[in-house]
Amino acid sequence: MWINMIFKKKFRNLSLMHKLLLSYTLLTIIPVALLGFFIYTAYTKAAEEQIGALVPQMLEQASQQIDRNVQDVTNMPERLYQSQQMIEILRQDSFQLHAEAMQQQYTMERYLSSSFLHSSSSDLLGVFVFSKNRVFAATAKNYSGFSKGEAAVYGQSLELEKGSMILLPQDTNLVFENNADYLLIGVPLQDRENQEYLGTMFLALDVSFVDRITGTFKEHNAARIMLLEKESGRIAYDSKKEKSDQVVPDDRYPIENGSFLQDGKLVGITPAIQQEYALIYEIPTEKLFAKQQQTRTISIVLFLLFIIFSLCLYTFVAYNVSQPIKRLIDNMRSVQGGKFQQTLPVTKQDEVGRLTESYNHMIVEIRDLIQKNYMIRLKQQEAELYALQTQINPHFIFNTLETINYAVEAGEQEEVINIITTLGRMLRYSLDNGVKFVSLKEEIRHVEDFLSIQQFRFYDRLTWKTAYPEISTDVQVPKFILQPIVENSIKYGLETKTSIHIDIKIHQTPDMLILTIKDDGPGFDPTVKTKLEEELSLEPGITSKSAHYGLSNVANRIKMLYGNNYGVSLENNQKGATVRLYLPFRHVSERGSLDAEFTNHDRRG
Repeated sequence: MWINMIFKKKFRNLSLMHKLLLSYTLLTIIPVALLGFFIYTAYTKAAEEQIGALVPQMLEQASQQIDRNVQDVTNMPERLYQSQQMIEILRQDSFQLHAEAMQQQYTMERYLSSSFLHSSSSDLLGVFVFSKNRVFAATAKNYSGFSKGEAAVYGQSLELEKGSMILLPQDTNLVFENNADYLLIGVPLQDRENQEYLGTMFLALDVSFVDRITGTFKEHNAARIMLLEKESGRIAYDSKKEKSDQVVPDDRYPIENGSFLQDGKLVGITPAIQQEYALIYEIPTEKLFAKQQQTRTISIVLFLLFIIFSLCLYTFVAYNVSQPIKRLIDNMRSVQGGKFQQTLPVTKQDEVGRLTESYNHMIVEIRDLIQKNYMIRLKQQEAELYALQTQINPHFIFNTLETINYAVEAGEQEEVINIITTLGRMLRYSLDNGVKFVSLKEEIRHVEDFLSIQQFRFYDRLTWKTAYPEISTDVQVPKFILQPIVENSIKYGLETKTSIHIDIKIHQTPDMLILTIKDDGPGFDPTVKTKLEEELSLEPGITSKSAHYGLSNVANRIKMLYGNNYGVSLENNQKGATVRLYLPFRHVSERGSLDAEFTNHDRRG
């Protein structure tokens, strides 16, 4: 239960695209893969069962054919009884004249060759007749071994058993040319008139006939056919041509008839040659099911191609569904941060498209609401600015009066007069609260007055310089946009350093006026700078009551008056900080005349 709850919680926290892809994987890819696996497994199992049942049937047919072939060879001695001359030769004693003995051997071997080798089975390698210490032989290949004594031993055994026997090459010393494998079938010869033992016929049957019989179901070269003697475990025939004297362990083939899987092989067994031998069929399963494995490989490749194609297609669809929602979320976060400029293009008419339309409508309404409340907010800003001036001026005037007091005590009358004159000009400029815009000349004059008084107070600790082109001085700028910046530079610079220098430069482009205030103080702390830049990027009318309220106030006033294309930028230089004000290039009204000439002032204590 708790695992299910954890899975649901994690699933809920996933993004929409990941949810779609995970759902597709769980509902499509995994079920299809499992279905394909179960189908292939069931198909393979059914094929194994079918082949496992079919192999014994094929082996049974092959075994019957082998039995017939062996039985046909076993019945071949009957042909000898068809020739009364051959029976008479076998009845005669071995003690004869040499010429007569040679004639009888020639006659017998010629008959054996014509009746057994040339007019019957081509699988016979040779025919041997042992009778009364005589050997008659007709072979298709040269041979060696198989002495009279050895033949006599087997003959006596057959005489006693009154039946046939099958010998393997390792049971005798008979060796044919090229070491051909054979089954040596021994059959006793009886005189049917007087029931006396005439001798023994041995027929060497080439076991390659097994290859011919089983070749119909040897689908692969990897298949192995063996004829195994059950009692001794000796291999009579091996299609792999391994050593003929190899002995198979008793536990290798646990059943006598049927099929089973063993060591990665399919093994089929059936009795052969009157139950004394076992016909064994072995084939590796990987070879037997090669076609199935090829089908499996093709199926896997096609399945992977299908998965890749469908996954790409589904990813494309999921991306097209989730990406507009993601952009909508990102824009909503921007709105949450106070940015209302950007709307989203509506490219679809589905639910996401209608949601985007609603979002755009909401943004437009918010911007309209901000615009409608613009004047109210502007008045609030002016009231805040006035309150700020009221808050700053008493402290500034107190410090200035203290400076005048020190100058009077020091008897510096001229300096006292300059300070009082400058202070009076500043007070007139500050008390004229009905004026929102002034010329650049008046604003610079006010800042120079402010810096002059501060220089009277700090002496060599403060130096400053202003530089501006003549053409820039007849443009309009908002009142009190330079003094808060300069005041911050003096305040934070002299807190950590013994002296500070301030540069004020004016630069203009065809449609923009850039005011740069640069100092060699400590610069902006990176954390403070980041926070300030976030505040400066807010929509007009949204301000923060931070320690740099004067800087934020100036930036907010510029954006409220001129729009978001203008404002304030901050920068840390190699020695101190740089603040730039971006204003539109606008000339003053006709309300008053301005001085035509301005010069660069370089004031040092």
